[in-house]
Amino acid sequence: MTWITLDKAKRINSVFNVKIGSYKDNVWVEIEKDNLINLLRFLKEDPDFSFKMFIDFTVVDYPYHSPRFQAVYILYSPEYSERIIVKTWTDDTLPSLINLWKGAKWAEREAYDMFGIKFDGHDNLVRMFLWETYPYYPLRKDFPKEGIKDTYLPSLNEGKNIPSHDYDPYHTAVPTLEDLEITERKRISKKNQIVLNWGPLHPGTHGTIWFLFDLEGETIRECDIILGQLHRGIEKLSEDLTYTQIIPYTDRMDYISALCSNIAYVNAVEKLLGVQPPEKAKWIRTMLAELQRINSHLLWLGTTALDLGALTMFLYTFREREKLMDIIEGIAGIRLNSSFLRIGGVRYDLPEDALDVIKHFIKDFPSRVKDYEDLLTKNRIWIRRNKDVGIVSKEDVYQYGLTGVMAKSAGVPYDIRYIQPTDAYADVDFEIPLGTVGDAYDRYLIRMEEMKQSLRIVQQCVDKLEKLKNDKYVATENPYVLPTLNEVYQSIESMVKDFTLRIYGEKAPVGEVYVSGENPRGELGFYIVSKGEGKPYRLRIRSGAFYNLQIFPELIKGRTVADAVALLGSIDPVVGETDR
Repeated sequence: MTWITLDKAKRINSVFNVKIGSYKDNVWVEIEKDNLINLLRFLKEDPDFSFKMFIDFTVVDYPYHSPRFQAVYILYSPEYSERIIVKTWTDDTLPSLINLWKGAKWAEREAYDMFGIKFDGHDNLVRMFLWETYPYYPLRKDFPKEGIKDTYLPSLNEGKNIPSHDYDPYHTAVPTLEDLEITERKRISKKNQIVLNWGPLHPGTHGTIWFLFDLEGETIRECDIILGQLHRGIEKLSEDLTYTQIIPYTDRMDYISALCSNIAYVNAVEKLLGVQPPEKAKWIRTMLAELQRINSHLLWLGTTALDLGALTMFLYTFREREKLMDIIEGIAGIRLNSSFLRIGGVRYDLPEDALDVIKHFIKDFPSRVKDYEDLLTKNRIWIRRNKDVGIVSKEDVYQYGLTGVMAKSAGVPYDIRYIQPTDAYADVDFEIPLGTVGDAYDRYLIRMEEMKQSLRIVQQCVDKLEKLKNDKYVATENPYVLPTLNEVYQSIESMVKDFTLRIYGEKAPVGEVYVSGENPRGELGFYIVSKGEGKPYRLRIRSGAFYNLQIFPELIKGRTVADAVALLGSIDPVVGETDR
């Protein structure tokens, strides 16, 4: 996959009056908002461009610019395997894109929630993460990261002649029961007699998500999803952190595949800074990403089977998952949130005998996968619970921006490792499994095959790393890359460099990039805007889980609550990434 060329962008300019810009091969065009819809329709429908697939939409706040807000749209052309960024400006309103791409619905709601921008033509513009009566917009630059303390909290000792506690009597607002009831009423119209609240407790919902089902008997007629139960504002916090300090936050988004999130983010920063990691680091990253992918799919398989009543599978998959957690802990030092990646490489070199342990896992794992398949693939109950549940089409993929297994189940070979390879992916051989029906059963088969393909990639990485044992694992000679601990102890220059980077950050060039990775839940992308400081001006996280989950309300209509369990499991969202 490439970005649209400047020559091709100039052909757009021959039809529309646009500004054209680029940075590090990312190409963007800018147009007045009154002509935005015409340009986007042209890019989508003209056969010379065919930007059919909606990838992401976000906003950047420039308080001293008029107009204040810059809207950023990212599109993909399946025919030409190209991306483009389209920009426009506004102070308050934008035209809605829901008639062009259904996947714009949640993105526009998020922009309304976080920035206060309204969208003309949106069919239900309600907040995405916060409750309806909340009066502020957190991603605006004038909103403090600690929130606005406007709610008085009287001391329990007031009026009792007891010295009050030494604390601020004002705190940030929290929703009352009335606020939540207003939010619920705006999310779903109660057409029938029963509205079922599914969640936001964890069991059965694969995370703290609040589902609203409007039921007729056991049949779901309407559905909406209320996110924000786990929202921790990583994008806002990142505006006050150096690029290295952000790495641990990416661990805690998709905590089931933390290393994959680390890798996607670090690749984006390296693109922005122009840092090239050593060859050994690229192979280590690729190997760990695929071990993490297997780890993630094992958790999915065990918990989804448990949801549908298959307890044995849960015990089996956690047996192999435990071995992988031991391998990751042995290499990174921590089992779950390791923060192992570094700008310019990885934190540590591989420990002695690490490759031998991985080779033992490679030898053992195929027989375990066969056990899983023997239990489930032709199991009558498993087939009946998954077959024809949640069917997605190619058009759904393009409309909603579905990625990962959701896209592959519809027969769309959208895999970032193949179409935009980073690290060592361009040098490894693997296949992309595709579905034929697009249902939950297809998604089961694809994840099983993905584990086999990941094992194949890991074997190639092990073979290569055995030849690179004495190579460097981090490019500390680059001015943007932190020195190793050993270098800091032995060199005054390294100590000064370490101090400068940690205090002042990596002063990135002025520019912007969008780089993504193939997370187990789909495309995880990072759009970074730099103003030449040691921290990002804007960090946008494009969550595959967020966009994949958006199609759930449409797929579940007319089906039962029992099907909702199977469908949600087949989508496999992780709420830490969905809520960011």
